[in-house]
Amino acid sequence: MKILDFHIHISEDTAIEEVLSFLDRLQMDRGAILATDHGPQGIERGTNVSWRKAANLAEASGGRLYAVGSVHPDRVKNPAEELKTMLEAGVKGCKLYPHSGFYPNDRRLDEMYALAQDREVPVLIHTGIKAHWFQQMRYNEPIYIDDIAVRFPGLHVVIMHAGYPWVEEALLVAKMNENVIIDLTFLDVLEYTFAPGLTEFVLRRCMHSLGDQKLVWGSEGERLGLSAFEDKGADRVKEYLNRIKGMDFISAGSLDRILYENAARLLHV
Repeated sequence: MKILDFHIHISEDTAIEEVLSFLDRLQMDRGAILATDHGPQGIERGTNVSWRKAANLAEASGGRLYAVGSVHPDRVKNPAEELKTMLEAGVKGCKLYPHSGFYPNDRRLDEMYALAQDREVPVLIHTGIKAHWFQQMRYNEPIYIDDIAVRFPGLHVVIMHAGYPWVEEALLVAKMNENVIIDLTFLDVLEYTFAPGLTEFVLRRCMHSLGDQKLVWGSEGERLGLSAFEDKGADRVKEYLNRIKGMDFISAGSLDRILYENAARLLHV
């Protein structure tokens, strides 16, 4: 069974050997590595990771890694031009982090969304929980993605983290919009931190409402680096994968789509 980890976070200090070793130890074939733009507050607090860092790692990976860039409308004057530059450097998509101070349907992002739609590259939008204490979850509600999906019907939008704690809202947005996909990353961490049974609940609801074509899986990476969540390293990821593989309501064919094919299609690889 092939696996494409759709959600690997890195730092500015991450070495290529570190990421490839992580893939090998978890028997994963490929991965998408994510840049992080938390805007001015990210610069102040040292949480930003440039898309150029992600692009450089991807270039050095021998085809096993794909870079996903990031923009913030308070830091970048022209998000569309920034995305255009990223794509010219081989970046495969863009991730937004609204909890760093903006709503995802901010009109300053419209030209970027239009470009992503035209170039057929996905936009990943963090939803639900926040990563750091200084961020604000009010920006993270999945309902704002409905506005984007309607205004840009050809744009592939990924609701990251299944919108938790707004899971039903995320599922409804994905159900009502053909161009919206659900990401299953971090459900395992949320389960052992807040909500026992969350992983199976979300997967059952997703399979019932959406089927297996609109789901992607990711690990978050080997190191969480988040003070609010216990970090169990690669063991956490291995356990999460094994649990999904063992769920009797998910067929082998569905697993192939969730763990590899859907992500590969979004990234055009």
